[in-house]
Amino acid sequence: MQFGAHHAHLAYQQGQVGSANPVRIVLLLYEGAVRFGRQAQASFDEPAVRGHALGRTHAIVSELLSALDHARGGPIATNLESLYQFVLEGVIRANVDGDRSSLDAVIPVMETLESAWRELADSHRPESGSE
Repeated sequence: MQFGAHHAHLAYQQGQVGSANPVRIVLLLYEGAVRFGRQAQASFDEPAVRGHALGRTHAIVSELLSALDHARGGPIATNLESLYQFVLEGVIRANVDGDRSSLDAVIPVMETLESAWRELADSHRPESGSE
């Protein structure tokens, strides 16, 4: 039963991403990065759990970094690159060195970016009833 529930959840997530617009996909990535960062904070004294959560955060932020389009994004892409590098460095220090303050410094950065993308996603959402 647990196995079936897991597959149903994965199918739901894949459907959510597969049918989402690019802004929504970026928002989902930020949500994941923040969620895994918070998991790492909550389980900081458990190295295996912390390492897994930070690995997921690192992978998500690395994907965001690799998706930047400097030709189209100009200075915004450059600023995001700097923020992503800061976050990645903090995640690595938290994981490798056990530096909790590094993680505490990067979570608010990701939360701020998540909030901004949420506002952008909300502004691109079609109004209900207007067809």
